[in-house]
Amino acid sequence: MAKLKILVVDDAAFIRDLVKKAVKDTYPGCELFEAIDGRKAISVMNSQDIAVVLCDWEMPEVSGIEVLQWMRADERYKQVPFMMITSRGDRDHVVKAVEAGVSDYIGKPFTRDNFVAKLSKMVFKHHKIRPNVADKQHATGLGGDSANVLAAASAKPNPKEAKPAAQDMGGASVLMGNSKSAKVVDEAAPAKSTTAKKPAARAKGIVSVRFGSGGSAKLVIKDINLQEMLGVFRREGPLPALLEQVVLDITDKEGGDVARINGYVRMMQAQEPHVDAETIQMLIRYVDDDPDKMATLSKYIASVR
Repeated sequence: MAKLKILVVDDAAFIRDLVKKAVKDTYPGCELFEAIDGRKAISVMNSQDIAVVLCDWEMPEVSGIEVLQWMRADERYKQVPFMMITSRGDRDHVVKAVEAGVSDYIGKPFTRDNFVAKLSKMVFKHHKIRPNVADKQHATGLGGDSANVLAAASAKPNPKEAKPAAQDMGGASVLMGNSKSAKVVDEAAPAKSTTAKKPAARAKGIVSVRFGSGGSAKLVIKDINLQEMLGVFRREGPLPALLEQVVLDITDKEGGDVARINGYVRMMQAQEPHVDAETIQMLIRYVDDDPDKMATLSKYIASVR
């Protein structure tokens, strides 16, 4: 049997690596290809017989929906399964994707469990191939802990980050402000960034944050730049894990444009010295490279500073 050729398309390297890791663990014998935008994805499909496409929607050059439309107009790819992976989960976009011929749809942020379940169902439906039996527990039995996947998915992790992430994954030591853990996390931040050490005293705005493990929060911004955002939120349920995938909904106050910025939880710290602390400080690092999103983010930063 020929190898299952799977194409992963996303302009954010962090998301591509996350998806590739989950795919490779689920189908160890597959052949993986990747593209940073729709134009390069089409180029790959013209040179390879791709069997499965996992594609972002919002990308520069050629969008995910345009890739899907191109595929359904090409005799070679009319029946090839296509999963749209996107932070745009509103009904209008889902309908548009369905009308264009999407096979399945998953919204960012997502858990590994949810992604693998959808991928496995789609691949079996179209190719009658099941996930690797020996790896089944690893592929689907993470119990919602997406942090381990995200840690492994980082393209070139900072050596200083790797150890504390593995030790403190979702752990109380960081959330309760354990001095040793907090110090290591602070040292892992870029030298030019002081957001984790010296947050602004005055709130700069409020942003909606959606977590990969489910749930959301209203983050009161304490400091923000084009690389990361520091804010606080009131704890109302289970806390996200360190390195967990998130999506920030940023709205340009003047134009009304909404940028759905992909990122991950870089640091968390409780603001009260007890295990039931309600106020949590969070540092989020962006992973998006989309120029349109960055332009909207830049306008937002200018409006709140």
